[in-house]
Amino acid sequence: MFEDPDRVRYELLSWITPKEAPDEVQRLAGEIGSGDYEVYMHKIDAALDEAHSVFTKTGVSSMLKAGDVVVGVHNRRGDLVSASCGTYLHGPVAQLPVKFLIQRFLEGDSNVTVEPGDIFYTNEALTGGIHPEDQMAIMPIFHDGTLIAWATAALHQPETGAIEPGGMPETARTRYDEGMRLTPIKIAEDYEIRDDLMDMMKNFIMRAPQMQETDVHARCTTVDVIRKRIQELAAEAGGDFVRGLFQKAIDTAETGARNIVSSLNDGTYRSVAFFDNIGAEEALMKISLTVEKQGDEILFDFSGTSPEAGSYNSFAHAVPAYVASYLFPYVFYDLPVSTGAFTPFSFKIPDRSVLNANPEASVSQCVLTGTVILSVCHDAFSRMLYATHPEKVAVAPDTHEGGDGAYTVGVDRYGVQHANVGTFELNTKGGGARAHKDGVNALGFSYAPWGKSRNIEEMEDVGVSLTYAASHLPDSGGAGKYRGGNGTQLLNVIVSDHPASAGGGGKGNHIPNNTGLFGGYAEASLLKAYVRNTDILERLEAGEDVPTDVRELVSERAVDGDYVMTKLGGESQQFEKGDTLIGLTGGAGGLGDPLERDPEAVREDLAQGLTTEWTVENVYHVAIENGKVDHEATERLREAERERRKRRGKPFEEFQAEWRTKQPPQDILEHYGDWPEAMVETTSVEEMLGD
Repeated sequence: MFEDPDRVRYELLSWITPKEAPDEVQRLAGEIGSGDYEVYMHKIDAALDEAHSVFTKTGVSSMLKAGDVVVGVHNRRGDLVSASCGTYLHGPVAQLPVKFLIQRFLEGDSNVTVEPGDIFYTNEALTGGIHPEDQMAIMPIFHDGTLIAWATAALHQPETGAIEPGGMPETARTRYDEGMRLTPIKIAEDYEIRDDLMDMMKNFIMRAPQMQETDVHARCTTVDVIRKRIQELAAEAGGDFVRGLFQKAIDTAETGARNIVSSLNDGTYRSVAFFDNIGAEEALMKISLTVEKQGDEILFDFSGTSPEAGSYNSFAHAVPAYVASYLFPYVFYDLPVSTGAFTPFSFKIPDRSVLNANPEASVSQCVLTGTVILSVCHDAFSRMLYATHPEKVAVAPDTHEGGDGAYTVGVDRYGVQHANVGTFELNTKGGGARAHKDGVNALGFSYAPWGKSRNIEEMEDVGVSLTYAASHLPDSGGAGKYRGGNGTQLLNVIVSDHPASAGGGGKGNHIPNNTGLFGGYAEASLLKAYVRNTDILERLEAGEDVPTDVRELVSERAVDGDYVMTKLGGESQQFEKGDTLIGLTGGAGGLGDPLERDPEAVREDLAQGLTTEWTVENVYHVAIENGKVDHEATERLREAERERRKRRGKPFEEFQAEWRTKQPPQDILEHYGDWPEAMVETTSVEEMLGD
């Protein structure tokens, strides 16, 4: 199957756009009128939303309950027709395992058959997934004995049996460290899940076997809901009608995408972003993007991106997934999530870069690198969008990662092995400032705009910790004329009588993961912190006050215990009852010069605890006395700061000449690539596949 795994990587990338439809299918699509199209696509979308609801209600893991899922229906060739998304991450890539399955079992020399009632299951990145934590059920849909469609249901699973608890091992160095990796296997036959294959998976996921089993059932139940609804539609309108409807949906998405792309200003737009760690190792890494837009087509060129390293690698076919997580909320917000929407795009991704790693590399933490792609897409496209129609969607970057305690693994109050991801930490990050107003505080998750924080009491009931404080994190959003949304702070104390493992991936110890826009500042950098051997539980039981602000807790050592402040990233840690975990989530970029921010808005931020006196005085240069703005003093302070800026400034040529002589310490450039370009050789899809 993997005789040439390098070719597999590029073949998967080539499958992002739909296969050319046969003439008969195009004819069937052309026969569907606009009225029938609207009515029956509404039925399909309603069915997908129904399946989405079933999914979130039948599983148990926290990311599922928070809505970080995607369910989709595909035509018989595997192309995604439409999807109901909590996350857009799997929009373009959910089809890849389906197409792999078709090539392997339907078109290849295989003794595996595809029959009514079958369900396949996979989480292997080299067969179209993103990383092993994302598990997917795939079900063929038949009508009158003929295969007409496929249903998929995907979800991030919080445990994989990897070398570290929590499913996303930062210390992984190859794919062999990542735990369970299933190529598409037939897990169900004749509408019944096979016990032997379920036992195999539970054996892989011994840290949380019951959760694994329940969530597998949830995925299978979900695809079966889609199967029933599509079969009902085919029984009502006919199999040929369904085939034509699917093609018309894909064509409609393509037409809509090309119309939107055509409306944007032609040109070349560039952006570059950095992150400064690979797990616990400090290492400067670069991701470079050039967007070449001409007519109704766009090339995403990532030349100048750093080489592969550690567990933060990604395979090339995942790059469109990261791009989709920006495009659908901000550019394609009124288009269906369909493979047709990606027809205008092509990708140039350096081989053996951190975005196009070798087949043996670990990709467990690839989504952390993916958020940097979100950042450069925000930056490049926002300038393109602003130049075209600024009132619509020019938004400062809202991509961010960081914090500790993002996952916990242990024994819950019922004696059940537990593994979960903290959805508060994921889904309460700040939103980027907009062209006319501030960003949203605690907006959500970079990859799941529809995701939400699961009810904290529910998390406590099936978890190993108690949340005793949660609030906005002051100054976490970037300053600007319009402020970036703030992230949050969360204080948890371990309450399990058994040892628990906790941790969370992160990057941006020194360099913010994103930039502001048009003079706005970037988000704040974060750190990892926890306090061992605290007296928090005793104080809570006694009804005493406890610190609810991280700054108070850390700066004043406000509880007894052993304080640890360290870098984001690194392997999981073991904790005992009474240990406190500090979760910090990032804000988002600001837009415009902070000196142009309305002083009354600064005063309001200070009154609400969203900013600090230091930032008011040193960034916004606003004078506030007795809770009121002194506007005359403020103008004097701001004018003085503008004069200081002029004295600090220098002509660009002079700045560039000086800047070119600078270089970071050699010990953090091991994974960067050649300084400063970080160029890695690029191989195109056509060159690799010989097309």
